[in-house]
Amino acid sequence: MLVRKALIVKPQKRVDSDLGDVIALARSIGKHVLKTKENVRVLWTCESPYGYVVIIEGCSQPSGCKMEEKENE
Repeated sequence: MLVRKALIVKPQKRVDSDLGDVIALARSIGKHVLKTKENVRVLWTCESPYGYVVIIEGCSQPSGCKMEEKENE
């Protein structure tokens, strides 16, 4: 089952920090929150006064999730 979660990510205050660091941090936290080793996708991100609000999507089953193959017509 695919699960979506909203996270608030506060990156370290560095001069060379960018949005890629925020996404990598969100994916890492998402894997820990969902307790999975599968890939976690970042669906949406927005800057806020508290940090970055990030919506992630991942699989919550230990056996993994298989995405349905889309038929190309």
